[in-house]
Amino acid sequence: MGFFTKLLLSPLPTSGAHLPLFLRVFCGTLLYEMAKRTRSFPLFLSVFVLLCSLCSPAWAAGQKVSISLGVLPVIDTLPLIVGAEKGYFEQHGFSVKLVNFSSALERDVALQSGRIDAYFGDLLNTLLLINSGQRLSIVTTVFHTDHNQRMFALLASPKSGIMSVKQVEGQQVAISKASVIEYVLDRIATQSGVRQDKIKKADIRAIPIRYQMLMADKIKLALLPEPLAAKAELEGAKVLADDRMLDTTLTVVALKTELLQNHPGLSASFIAAYGKAVQAINTNPDAFKDLLAERTQLPASLKGRFKVPSFPNPEKPRKKDIKFVEDWLLERGLMSKPKPYETVVAP
Repeated sequence: MGFFTKLLLSPLPTSGAHLPLFLRVFCGTLLYEMAKRTRSFPLFLSVFVLLCSLCSPAWAAGQKVSISLGVLPVIDTLPLIVGAEKGYFEQHGFSVKLVNFSSALERDVALQSGRIDAYFGDLLNTLLLINSGQRLSIVTTVFHTDHNQRMFALLASPKSGIMSVKQVEGQQVAISKASVIEYVLDRIATQSGVRQDKIKKADIRAIPIRYQMLMADKIKLALLPEPLAAKAELEGAKVLADDRMLDTTLTVVALKTELLQNHPGLSASFIAAYGKAVQAINTNPDAFKDLLAERTQLPASLKGRFKVPSFPNPEKPRKKDIKFVEDWLLERGLMSKPKPYETVVAP
């Protein structure tokens, strides 16, 4: 068999699929004759491969896309867990392997080194990664602040004597600097009429240590995520304010842009499968209490007490959600310039 014949019958390098033979022969013969006349075989080869790749289906017969998605042990990953365990992703033509990390830093290193090709994380960190050169596209919002449920709370220690958010001025607040925690604190302060320059921020990055220091009265104020905020409140801490009034996107799922470009339709399929998981949770949240407790490190004292949250239907973050975060990052010198919305979210 000659080289030209092998080329016509070989699997396509981009997807492994075969273009219908008659079409490949027709295109190949036409281009080959043109190449003979112009004596430009390298050009023929390049154009032929490009033509075949453009004509090949995005979801090739027998081809299965597998996504390694990095997650953290937090409660808003529940729809991803349900989607993987219930087979909703498989039903939509692809598989998702959830890769667990104990910290955002570990997850980000894995993303940058190519160990994972998708990512659950907060919107602020996602924009920082994109700004640093990581080619990521946000596929869907995971959690958007909700008037009926909180995800972050500003708490005073049981013995602090602090009873209102106005008393925060002049006090130290335990947070994680340059993170979604600091962003939420600043938004809460603005909404509550508290001057940000009057708040002293103590950088305590490890959330369990932040919680322990608050409860031991070693620091009087801390911003904590759920479920530790609920645990602290149960044990006597005073909730001063929370994120319910903020109307902002907090967490997202992003996939590598190259993965989405190589598989047109993957974004829509992911959203459909993810939406099915959200619907299952919102329809019968109690059915997922045990799974939530098992996979998200829910404190033992909250088992049976902590309500499974409802989740928003999948959609892209709004332009104003992106702008809120970008403006905050720009003000603090954490980002050099904003990215166009279309380069941040999946088409």
